[in-house]
Amino acid sequence: MRQGLAILSGVATGVLALAGMAAADIDGAYDHPEIERVAGSSIVYFSRTEFDRLTVPTGAYDGDTFESSETLEGEVLKLSYTFENPDISTLQIKRNYIDALEARGFEILYADSHDALGSGAGRAFYNASDLFSRGARDCCRLATRSGNRDLRYIAARSADGSVLAGIAAFNERRVPGPAVEIAVVTSAEMGTEMEHRPLTAGEMETGLIEEGRIAVQDILFEFDSARILPESSDALATVADLLTDAGDMALLVVGHTDNTGSYDYNLSLSMARAQAVVDYLTGQHGIAGERLQAAGAGMMAPIATNRTDEGRALNRRVELVEMAR
Repeated sequence: MRQGLAILSGVATGVLALAGMAAADIDGAYDHPEIERVAGSSIVYFSRTEFDRLTVPTGAYDGDTFESSETLEGEVLKLSYTFENPDISTLQIKRNYIDALEARGFEILYADSHDALGSGAGRAFYNASDLFSRGARDCCRLATRSGNRDLRYIAARSADGSVLAGIAAFNERRVPGPAVEIAVVTSAEMGTEMEHRPLTAGEMETGLIEEGRIAVQDILFEFDSARILPESSDALATVADLLTDAGDMALLVVGHTDNTGSYDYNLSLSMARAQAVVDYLTGQHGIAGERLQAAGAGMMAPIATNRTDEGRALNRRVELVEMAR
């Protein structure tokens, strides 16, 4: 989307002619489809993360914490804009964004400026939020003198709650006129390529050769226990087949948990479960003990969000890691 928001009628009317006249955007950059740019601006920084967590302040910064904030997970875009016309004010920019967002049904969660945001004419707020990427190499930095920063901020959420954004407009340190930085997250379920069908011994070996480790999701335990469930027998037999076929292979058996419970408890439980797998393989399948080593990672290495039942189920797993012999 390349067109810009019209500047408010009756304010700096000469700016209207600038729509479409700004310098070209950097390659590969684009606007968020729900957040249209102000006329005469161009994208000088762009990044996209397929899935991440973004926390957007929705209240002032008191030097220690924000009064309030909102968090959403999904696709994250971060953009920085500069303007052809250095005389556009940050107040114009702020009001244009608010009007355009409200017209699309967004709720303005918080909007404020200067010292009302935080000390140093808002600089403390801006830095503590860690929301923005500071733009391109030559942009974007707050003006050095607090009286020149003219920092203004908006936090907004779409009507259906699927889009959450933080927008900052301020006078830039290195180029004439203002800059805008936007961080926006669009809610989405995290994709996963993990398969839930049982792995073959060949697939396990391929994973170990190519990645150095493989997750075995079909080794299951009783709730809050290291007792292996009977339905795990096929997966454990496959691990035994792998070790029998690859007679020179040694494995680190690593237990993983979700984040339910304390750190120390999960670390202990993951170790106990890993040791149970080692004991099963040596006792039931005759695998030499020196080829296996148990380790517990607790909650330290999730492969999915712990905020959903599905994610926690993926995080409760046993991984095999190849060891040198």
